[in-house]
Amino acid sequence: MIKTLTTVVAIVLAILAAGDSFSQEYDFEQLSLSPKTKTAFALDHKIVRPRLEYPKWDKDFHLYYPFLTPALRKTQATLSGTYEGVTTTITPNSIIPHAQLDTNTMVKDEVAITGLWRMLVFRSVRYVDSLYTWPDTVRYYRLPDVLLGEKHDDGFLVLKDGHFKLYVKEEGKQKFSKKISSKYAIEHKRAIILYKFGKSAGGVSQIGIDESGFLIMNYPKVIENVKRGKYISYHTIIDQYIFERVRE
Repeated sequence: MIKTLTTVVAIVLAILAAGDSFSQEYDFEQLSLSPKTKTAFALDHKIVRPRLEYPKWDKDFHLYYPFLTPALRKTQATLSGTYEGVTTTITPNSIIPHAQLDTNTMVKDEVAITGLWRMLVFRSVRYVDSLYTWPDTVRYYRLPDVLLGEKHDDGFLVLKDGHFKLYVKEEGKQKFSKKISSKYAIEHKRAIILYKFGKSAGGVSQIGIDESGFLIMNYPKVIENVKRGKYISYHTIIDQYIFERVRE
């Protein structure tokens, strides 16, 4: 039993070492000396939402269901509860939020995202839409987008051989450290699953490349509050990364 366990541990360590080897070819300290592209990205950069009209709201939202592959659906888990007539449902990692990454950014060829990228933006943004059905009319409301937080760390993303590795130097720190290391899979050209062993236990982000060549990764969380016969509110909170390609 001990011998078998030792063998398994050795194999796992070998796999992890092999998966990390490609990252050592980059000197992040040296690369970080080059200036970043200075670009201001609006809080709704490449974000699309349903039109605030009935029945256009449902029609617009339903357009995204065909993008949900079986692998994506298996990643979903929700928490819900009811208090004083309001049912709250939380999806910690939603594959179909009400604030979607524009489908015009879809990754048509996975080669387009392979390589080395530098982080320009790492922030959290909240988008809120509401639907009121009381007393006898349907009305939609959209609150202003809110920047919940933003970090000014430096970072590099390596996408290569099916592996995703993010290295970050936090503001005020001297060296880069590995923050994320996993396998990845692209689903239906607009979602990326990061996982260690099985995709169903992985985390999902929407991914795309805009017309300027910037790589966008949106990790959405959703909170829905429903009071039957009165209102529904949709809170989408997106942790957003934006990267520029590093020419090797």
